[in-house]
Amino acid sequence: MNTQWLKMINDLKERLLHRRPFPPPLEEVGFTYGFNSHFLTRVLDYWQNKYNFKEREQFFNKFDHFITKIQGLDVHYIHVKPQVSEDVEVLPLLMMHGWPGSVREFYEVIPKLTTPQPGKKFVFEIIAPSLPGFGFSQAPVRPGFGPVEMAIVISNLMKRIGYDKYYIHGADFGHVMGSMLATFFPQNVLGFHTTTPLLLFHPLENIFTLLGTLWPSLIVEPQLQSRMYPLSEHLLRLAEESGYLHLQATKPDTVGIALTDSPAGLAAYILEKFSTWTNNAYKKSGDGNLLAKFSLTHLLDNVMVYWSTNTITTSMRTYAETLNKRFIAMRLDEIPTDVPTWGIKFKHELVFHPDCMLKLKFKNYLHSTIVEDGGHFAAMENPDILATDIFDAVDTFLQFHNHTKNPEAKERVPVNPNTAKTIYDFSVKDIYGRAVKLDKYKGFVLLIVNVASQCGLTDTNYNQLNELYEKYAKSRNLRILAFPCNQFGGQEPGTEKEIIKFTKERNIKFDIFEKIEVNGESAHPLWQFLKQTQSGSFGDFIKWNFSKFIVDKNGTPVERFGPNVNPIDLEPYLAKYW
Repeated sequence: MNTQWLKMINDLKERLLHRRPFPPPLEEVGFTYGFNSHFLTRVLDYWQNKYNFKEREQFFNKFDHFITKIQGLDVHYIHVKPQVSEDVEVLPLLMMHGWPGSVREFYEVIPKLTTPQPGKKFVFEIIAPSLPGFGFSQAPVRPGFGPVEMAIVISNLMKRIGYDKYYIHGADFGHVMGSMLATFFPQNVLGFHTTTPLLLFHPLENIFTLLGTLWPSLIVEPQLQSRMYPLSEHLLRLAEESGYLHLQATKPDTVGIALTDSPAGLAAYILEKFSTWTNNAYKKSGDGNLLAKFSLTHLLDNVMVYWSTNTITTSMRTYAETLNKRFIAMRLDEIPTDVPTWGIKFKHELVFHPDCMLKLKFKNYLHSTIVEDGGHFAAMENPDILATDIFDAVDTFLQFHNHTKNPEAKERVPVNPNTAKTIYDFSVKDIYGRAVKLDKYKGFVLLIVNVASQCGLTDTNYNQLNELYEKYAKSRNLRILAFPCNQFGGQEPGTEKEIIKFTKERNIKFDIFEKIEVNGESAHPLWQFLKQTQSGSFGDFIKWNFSKFIVDKNGTPVERFGPNVNPIDLEPYLAKYW
């Protein structure tokens, strides 16, 4: 330890020793009024007497740290190069933290990302910077250094290190940085993985959210609706948990003075977020259930990053530089990016945005991993889950880019319905699980239908679809593509084997495909394309079983009909495209 470091530690211990008595908490309030002062006393006593400063310094220095000057700012970063055999590919991964986190968040997950995983032929070389104004990176001295300016610094950092192309993982404000880089430097970003998949300012965000209050299945899958609705409950939680946001966006320096001068205040302010942002129910406990997922040592490591560098004020200024007229007026969420993107959604994250909303910005949003636990600080709380997901995401990104070079790999990569031209761009699976490229139907007129075996419309539709097929399959090159779906009243609950049995008993002649979803986040890309191309009278969502699309001989969806139109009544419409 150098003299300056020892002086800082001695000063910290003196402040902890001579802290003033705290007002006792109200009876049985837990963390609902903020950090419980009874438990804070325990945290501070541990910090003062049991936290091993020398050991933690050694722990922090187990990775290589560097500082380089970028655009006049000293920028700190961790750089970890894996030790692997020549047959393992090493891919650069830029990892960016948020607030009130730091590079300390990544210490548990870095070893997992630099170690070969079963079934994967690559590992990661990690570059994890302290964002400017956070931790060991210098803060700007003039106003106007917002997300755009910060993204330029990070981009130049990666060029300085020697990487023109790289993958990104971002969390919280690191997600904002990832979004900025994917927007301004898409030629450099090979893929973007985020634990906080959301939009900041998009005009359709509120419209989507409000529309979901009337038709939630239109916006979000049934099993995920509780993460958005009832809307009143989620707005109340946001109101309860976003006080810091308004304060830091308007008067960061005022609260910064108090937190800079008081280690007790700093610990309470930061660690309260590690309680309620991990699980909102934790606020009912007197200790905030902080030790359910974290240790005091790990939590105080993160606090020490802010205390030892005196950067709590400068880190909070980031909010003032983001939530202002200047940045909002840029309307950057309305600028689409083609960078392949992947999100992981933990159950207790503060904000949930469905995939349909995210695709407004991220045109190649490929996948959301749904986790039925976990909260905001995923790298510290769930490093195994996060590492596995990053590997899976980058594996998919590699396939995505391979597709652009090798068209034969097309069926392995989900087709983006926003950029598809015809249905021939898509591949599906039939009811037996076999891959089917829809370009096999070139030159045919198609009738595409979502079907169900236990609906009141089942008998009429199946009988008449069979009748149409037998009448026009040979004479007019008609093909009927039926997709079982269980999203409407649970009326297609059976397995593929049961569906096969059902269709054989009815002597169905037309093609039956795999069971899919047609609405929500997991809607099949083909059906997303159909809905976008031929939207309905009250929105593009599918209203019920046996909705129908006519596709012409060029693969273009040309007409759409609701479940109230019987198949036999479509004859004059089909005749227009023979």
